[in-house]
Amino acid sequence: MQTAGLLGVLGHDVTVFEARDRVGGRLETVHDGDATYEAGGEWIDADQPRLHKLINSIQGGLDEAVREPSLAIFKGEVRRTDDLWPDLVEDETAAQLSARALPRHPELPAWKNRKFAKYDSLDLASFLKQNCQSERGFWWMNANLRSDEGDDLNRIGLLGWLTGYIHYIDRENLNRGESEMSAYRTPLGFSRLLEAMQGAMLGELRLGQVLRRVTQLAGKVTLHFDDTSEVFDRVILTLPPPCLEHIVFDPPLPSAKRCAIEACGMSRAIKIALQFKQPWWNERGFCGRFHCDGALQQMWDGTRGGAPVLIAYICGERAVEWTSLTEPVSAALYELSQYFPEATESFERGWIHDWVHDPYSRGAFSHYAPGYALEHSQNIVVPFDRVHFAGEHTATWVGFIEGALESAERVVQEVLHCDKN
Repeated sequence: MQTAGLLGVLGHDVTVFEARDRVGGRLETVHDGDATYEAGGEWIDADQPRLHKLINSIQGGLDEAVREPSLAIFKGEVRRTDDLWPDLVEDETAAQLSARALPRHPELPAWKNRKFAKYDSLDLASFLKQNCQSERGFWWMNANLRSDEGDDLNRIGLLGWLTGYIHYIDRENLNRGESEMSAYRTPLGFSRLLEAMQGAMLGELRLGQVLRRVTQLAGKVTLHFDDTSEVFDRVILTLPPPCLEHIVFDPPLPSAKRCAIEACGMSRAIKIALQFKQPWWNERGFCGRFHCDGALQQMWDGTRGGAPVLIAYICGERAVEWTSLTEPVSAALYELSQYFPEATESFERGWIHDWVHDPYSRGAFSHYAPGYALEHSQNIVVPFDRVHFAGEHTATWVGFIEGALESAERVVQEVLHCDKN
């Protein structure tokens, strides 16, 4: 939507195709009865200028997140995050110092870091194991970074993570509630933001159009959908990599491009929303946010108006297992009640949002797998003749909404440059 808006302002005739019956893709604000919450992307970091500018221009400001007091729950013991176990704090500090020093000066984009090739084959889990001396410290760092990456850390490449770490290097604290991560949310929800962008767009939007084939011939690009075909001068594809794999390209994509798409990691994450009669967590003396070593992994207060809602955010292999449960919402409530028995009495209803098996995303957001930064990351960006590629998986802010906006700016300049030549 951002790409279309920028091109429309520059005088291009733009048509946007969306496979779903709504705008937003992996951003969706749910309004169900008296409950409102974000089913997809939700949080905005303090140092994401493109996203801040966009929301400020449309919705007039951002909502500051309530992140304290929050809890850490490990082996049944509950601690506030402002009073964590000493061994955990020591490991957290050691891991942060090591990350800041290793390597000292990575560059963006990721593929420029050939001199740090030895880190590309390693994974983030092994890095934490080397820098955490206690079981609690490893769990805490793993829990926080798994939440950021949306998957188990043995699937996250160390060099790819370190290049993304450049965005965080000046932050006060990378993992605690007082850090700059997850600092804000949209005041009116992401769906309304996208609807406003749609209304301002100088072009046409067509919903329910599932792309099947892309052909290029005689300086034109034809998009083939289930029931129709459309011809354009240039095409920008923002589909997530697993969905791009299912598109037939004629002529075929170059092998390096195809391999980059196939190798791009896609995070396995789900959300479970639980609606309650009252926000019982306030009576318990915390804001609703916690990390735990149990099945729920992480929860926060997802209320965006109306009834109180807690959001469980579950990632990695555990998320895949959860989607196979017959009653995943009931299972989430049971797990929550093991720590907070009052949750059962206050519970009203719940929902699961399975991004792992969503047919139009096939995952929550992208990440660099081990080996991806140097072997594939450059190839995911380059155009294929008159077909261009955008989306958070093509940005330096990989996996973030900020990255989607960053890629829009890049691809617009790419199109303008190609038109001049």
